[in-house]
Amino acid sequence: MRKILALLFVCLFGYFAQAQKADGSISGKLMDTTNKKPIADATISLLQAKDSSLVTFTLSNKQGQFEIKGLAAGNYRLIITHQEYSEVRKTVSLTEEKKQLNVGEIVSSNNFKEMTGVVVTNEAPIVVKNDTVQFNASGFRTQPNATAEDLIKKLPGMEVDKEGNVKSQGETVQKVYVDGKEFFGNDPKLATKNITADMIESVQVFDDMSDQAKFTKIDDGSRAKTLNIKLKKDRNKGYFGRATAAYGSNDRYEGNLSVNKFNGNQRISLLFNANNINKQGFSFSDIISSMGGFSGFGGGGGGMGGGMMGGGGGGMMIRGGGGGMGGFSSGGSTGLIKSLSAGINYTDQWSSKMKVTGSYFFSNSDNRQEQSSLRRTTYGDSIVIRDRQSMSTSKNQNHRFNLRFEYEIDSMNSILYTPSITQQHSESYSFDTSSSTTQQPGKEFLGVVGRTNNENVRDGFTWNNNLLYRHKFGKTGRTITLGWNNTFGNSDANGLTMSNNTFYREDGTLNRSIDQNQRTFQKTNTNNNAISTSYTEPFGLNKLLEINYRYTRNVGTSDREAYNYDAASGKYETPNLLLTNDFKNIFEGHRVGANFRVQKPKYNYQFGLGVERSSLESQSYQASTQKDSVNKASYTNLFPTANFNFTPTKSKNLRFMYNGRTNQPTLSQLQNVRDVTDTLNIIIGNPFLKQEFNHNFTIGYNSFNIMTFRLIAANLSFSTTQNKIVNSITVNNGVQTTNYLNLDGYYRGSAFITLGLPFKNPKWKGSSLNFSNNSSYTQDVSMIQSNSGNMVKNFTRTFMVSQGAGINLNKPKYDIGIRLNLAYNDVKYTQAKSLNEDYLTQTYA
Repeated sequence: MRKILALLFVCLFGYFAQAQKADGSISGKLMDTTNKKPIADATISLLQAKDSSLVTFTLSNKQGQFEIKGLAAGNYRLIITHQEYSEVRKTVSLTEEKKQLNVGEIVSSNNFKEMTGVVVTNEAPIVVKNDTVQFNASGFRTQPNATAEDLIKKLPGMEVDKEGNVKSQGETVQKVYVDGKEFFGNDPKLATKNITADMIESVQVFDDMSDQAKFTKIDDGSRAKTLNIKLKKDRNKGYFGRATAAYGSNDRYEGNLSVNKFNGNQRISLLFNANNINKQGFSFSDIISSMGGFSGFGGGGGGMGGGMMGGGGGGMMIRGGGGGMGGFSSGGSTGLIKSLSAGINYTDQWSSKMKVTGSYFFSNSDNRQEQSSLRRTTYGDSIVIRDRQSMSTSKNQNHRFNLRFEYEIDSMNSILYTPSITQQHSESYSFDTSSSTTQQPGKEFLGVVGRTNNENVRDGFTWNNNLLYRHKFGKTGRTITLGWNNTFGNSDANGLTMSNNTFYREDGTLNRSIDQNQRTFQKTNTNNNAISTSYTEPFGLNKLLEINYRYTRNVGTSDREAYNYDAASGKYETPNLLLTNDFKNIFEGHRVGANFRVQKPKYNYQFGLGVERSSLESQSYQASTQKDSVNKASYTNLFPTANFNFTPTKSKNLRFMYNGRTNQPTLSQLQNVRDVTDTLNIIIGNPFLKQEFNHNFTIGYNSFNIMTFRLIAANLSFSTTQNKIVNSITVNNGVQTTNYLNLDGYYRGSAFITLGLPFKNPKWKGSSLNFSNNSSYTQDVSMIQSNSGNMVKNFTRTFMVSQGAGINLNKPKYDIGIRLNLAYNDVKYTQAKSLNEDYLTQTYA
């Protein structure tokens, strides 16, 4: 740690020491020879005379004056440009004896003859265009063979974690385009890890809207933080690629291959990766998309969330874990992962009317891991500490197809079709042992000792279809769209659970022992459909009214059968009727809305209101009672939206967004059957759950100072959820039972600000200092069991603030990046105040 800080100090000291020597300046005044008036807003570029490399640039003020400071002695070239005037070039020199140079009055007119022989590329490293921030790659030096990910790490306001996930201004980047087109579907890592930095001209950051919103110019609230990687024009034709291979101790290896064929609009890319160093060739969304709504075979209850307890309906869980997807595990980056992946991406414009982008991606991973966990759960004045040791293996195989087909029928009509197919097979095995100790005032005793084996096999398939028809009328701004969205998915899974749990009394004597040996089969199907239409009507030159309608019908089924082991036959053929259940969930909704948008040169705003009438019906058949039950609920919701975007100058942008939306409960949360995969953590669904309603507010600000290259980006957000679906946890004789219910009281506020300071000294071109601050306050809610056995509401309030600082030093022969981050967390509980705590985390990279 001391060595890192020392290195950072030396680098900073060296830079500022060098900056002290560069104290020269060049000044002057620009005049129009015809009108004898000052020329304002002209661009004055300063280049090195020896190689024409850009040193810096500035703008003239209203009086036509300019001054460039912080220059070292040497020979330079001044190039002065303005869109209304002829270009002026002038050679100047600074010496140690004369460090301040005033070139006097420089005149320009339409009769000026342009000099030849010098090619100038004058691009600021950062440009703010409305709500888009563009980073020009030439302003951020990278080492040979660097990837897009290496370049992104150097951009102010951008973060890349060890898994390769990208964040911009504290928000996760969900999409990455290449020249405005999809690259291997919606997996950002495939672009950032396989495109080389020397191919990139610029990286754009913005909030992408849906295809319908782009066409109608009406924001529908569906936004995703997005990167667009623009490639250099000379990389649009030819073959190129990248291959790397590495081998280390303990037979660790990694190999990567990318081959590209670009020919104008046609682009073909091939990727291959194989390694056993925990680098996966797929994102976690590949796994989720193929699950078809399957709830999983258990695993412990809850999760961590907000603070140490609760969070996201996690109940009173302390530093621990359970939850997740039970036997189905991607492995994440824990354990030892061996992975193989390959894919092909194809982009082309078949004619002036047809554009197509398609990809196929295959991934295979094998994960082996051993884990030790310690979970503390509080119930009134009792604390249960569960010590768990586990070993597990999992194998996952994934096939993913994506297609985007756009057909322009004529100048007034077009069709967009974007299907995707995911197929997956997974196998997992786990063995764990655990012991639970109960602590109460004045005493402590061993409560439960358990052993569990789980085996699971699952096959999943998901097919998504999105079809959009768009029509423009003769009147500019008058449009109509028709859309159809469909998701069809299914999964077949079977799991084997063998467990033994021994329970002890407070005096240490044996209470009882429970053995479980059963096989469970579950089939899940989803069929979701939505039909929508939107009509826009212009009013004048800058006003637009939209009227929309959407019909939604989502149907999900989950059929579960459980069989106990029959010792006499040696087979799993004795039905367990308590755990056998057929469940069907139907959601149907009609939504109508209107939005009004005003577009001005420096600002635009939009506001709207939608009304939805929906119904939720749950049908359940319980084998133990041989009875059907039906639960129905109806809702009427208002969906207000508001957006405001203000761009006072080309380099500053202020925006505000608000939207409200609903979240439906999942099949696993609704299905009222006991999941006893983990006999100490039983999970039961609640068919009476209501839908959640979320309110989201966001304010964002971007500013780039063209004089100093300084970037400031800030973001404020607040969200609250009505009828939030949370966990309700009870404990009886050492067994924890988790149910679901709706509660109010959840909200979260966060603030983020980043400051990027690229070095202007030409000897440190591409180097920068970056500072960021991220803070949040979250109140989560759950239900826990009090000392008297009654259920009481618990609030978990978590305050977090983190400060980060980084420096990127780029030189032709080396590249150094140092990042330091310090975070303070304060967690408080209303029902378990003895567990309140605060702590610091430090990260160095």
